[in-house]
Amino acid sequence: MVPTRRLVVLAFLATAIAVVAGYVRGLDAAWLAIDGVLLLMCGVDALAGRKALISAERRAAHIFSVGRANPVTLVLHNRGNRVLRGSVMDDPVEEATASGLPGEFELPAHGTVTLRYDLTPTRRGKRAFRAATVRYRLPLGLLERQERIELHQELDVYPDVHAARTLEMLRRQGREDARVGSLRVRGGDTEFERLRPYQKGDEIRHVDWRASARREELVVRQYQAESNQNVVFAIDVGRSMRGESEGITSIDRALGAALLTADVALRGGDKAGLLTFDDRPRSFLRPTGGNIGSRKLTRAAYALDAGLAATDYRAAMVFLKTQVKARSLFVIFTNLLEPRGARELAASVKSLMPRHLPLCVLMRDEDIEELAVAPSQNEAETFVRAAAGESLAWRDGIVRSLRNAGALVLDARPGDVTPLLVKRYLEVKARRLL
Repeated sequence: MVPTRRLVVLAFLATAIAVVAGYVRGLDAAWLAIDGVLLLMCGVDALAGRKALISAERRAAHIFSVGRANPVTLVLHNRGNRVLRGSVMDDPVEEATASGLPGEFELPAHGTVTLRYDLTPTRRGKRAFRAATVRYRLPLGLLERQERIELHQELDVYPDVHAARTLEMLRRQGREDARVGSLRVRGGDTEFERLRPYQKGDEIRHVDWRASARREELVVRQYQAESNQNVVFAIDVGRSMRGESEGITSIDRALGAALLTADVALRGGDKAGLLTFDDRPRSFLRPTGGNIGSRKLTRAAYALDAGLAATDYRAAMVFLKTQVKARSLFVIFTNLLEPRGARELAASVKSLMPRHLPLCVLMRDEDIEELAVAPSQNEAETFVRAAAGESLAWRDGIVRSLRNAGALVLDARPGDVTPLLVKRYLEVKARRLL
């Protein structure tokens, strides 16, 4: 039993009357009567709250996506004969944030109420729901009954493979299967597929003016790009990928972008593979196509995490060249922390060409970018701003050196990596670079 605010107020008034009764004759009987009534009312509430009146169930998916708000539903059932008003709180899930709790409810007699909240995991792995705690007022409103209801349920947190906004962006551009669309064609293996209505974002050069005149609406030519090509995602799982942006680690950003881009590639008939590495190659999944490839990638990415080892780019790229002979698009996710690693990355990426096409995906440090443009109030802040600016200039130089070496580079803020990588992959296919 938990005292309510009403009981606290009444108890305070009773105490005040008792204090006054010490100085004013004739009030002793009054405060004793008040105390007696108050105790009697508490006893009535206590008797009414002896029996648990609420049962509950939790409805949630068994697989959640990291960094995304996943819906959770609590269903409360009233076994009593009166209306119950109170609140419900679900136990916290490790490494996840909840919004919409505690939930307030008014539960009719023998009725049911449904409350929803969102759970956003910040790390991948196995997690578990535990108990839900409900608290509701008893008839006279002086006490509340608190019940803890065990609702154990395990869940798996995977990288975000939905990326609904990205897919919607692709659909608006006319790519119905997330790969085919109004591509910039250069002949060869890219073939005409069909005509379709013009959509916002299509290039005017792809408008078929004769077909448009016949149909009395704008129509564009849609082309089919070459398929059955290899895309291998090489993900750095060293210490450089332990940083966070908006509560999501760099490794999770990389995995989310890799899985969605792989889904786009697999839907279009390409094959997708995965390499993880730090000071040595850690795991390798050969390029595989279709639904089997998608399942293998998702399972391989489930338990990955960044460690504390330094990154050996040379060892990783040598391993890739020995394992993958056919020309492939190597998408390399990493972060640059110091000059030696940056030089090694540039040399290792250059060694992949011309047999393979490397694409380096680098995530910008938003904190350093903010420091570089922050106003300076004193000498110390001026030095910090100058150091941040120097760091950004060094990083921009590394990006230029990678591009000069012939590699493709995607240098983006962490939150923009997924849509920009999908777009870059589609550009590679459209331009027949692979």
